[in-house]
Amino acid sequence: MADYDNSRYTYAQVLAGTGYYMIDDKLRYSAGVKTMQGKLNTAGHNCGTPDGKFGNNTDTAVRGFQRSKSLTIDGKAGKATLTALDKAGSGGSASTAAKNLKKKFGSIISSFASKHSIGEDVLGGFILTESSGSGFSGGKLLIRFENHIFLKNVPSASKTFKVENKVHYYYKNGKWNKTHTGKQSSEYEAFNLAIGIDEYYAYYSVSMGLPQIMGFNFKVTGYDSPKAMFNDFGVSEDNQMKGFCTFIANYSNGSLLKACQSRDFTKMGAIYNGDGATYGPKLKSNAADYANA
Repeated sequence: MADYDNSRYTYAQVLAGTGYYMIDDKLRYSAGVKTMQGKLNTAGHNCGTPDGKFGNNTDTAVRGFQRSKSLTIDGKAGKATLTALDKAGSGGSASTAAKNLKKKFGSIISSFASKHSIGEDVLGGFILTESSGSGFSGGKLLIRFENHIFLKNVPSASKTFKVENKVHYYYKNGKWNKTHTGKQSSEYEAFNLAIGIDEYYAYYSVSMGLPQIMGFNFKVTGYDSPKAMFNDFGVSEDNQMKGFCTFIANYSNGSLLKACQSRDFTKMGAIYNGDGATYGPKLKSNAADYANA
């Protein structure tokens, strides 16, 4: 009976009461099983990276979920199990940010997640944690100019830029002005001054768009130069999201991607932010938020 072909039924059919999913010794692919695996992971019953193949890990996860919901513990995921699984996945109220993200970029997230064997909730949660929520301000690309990065690469710019007590300043109109004021006007004033001094390192020293990726990450984001990345991000938020996904795939020699694939939120936080203990729980919480959206 373990030689059971799960591909004969869609997720919707099983949810409606036709057929069920169970362990398959031949590990044949089933889109419905892949959907179920993602929902099991989100519900806290880890079956590994969703791959559509009902093996031992998925069997253990299904039985664990059935036990937690006082269902018949038989490893067969039929209507009752999938119904309870859907309720578990929608138990919370999704944030507006999660709903907006899924509405605007759900197709991009879904495509990238499927291509790289990442749970959509993991990728969506990562983006929720690390993105600014908007890629443009006043019709211009959202930026943050980092004085210290520019000064490190262009020391001669110290007459125009400085950092004192972690506060960034630029010199214009005979006075020192704060770079980070919460307004894009000051960021662009500093940025444009830097362009006049050294264009390459000006683009290199600015974070860009919805994901706020630094220009110095242009190669892992898929571009030939910081300026090329800036120009492409300036076209659309879709381009920014595609760049962010490419960045995730390439960052830290692929270690971030592997952490996403294995749903290791603590490791994701450690690799990207340097603090897994702090960012891991945030990433996990935001993944659940995105799943509920």
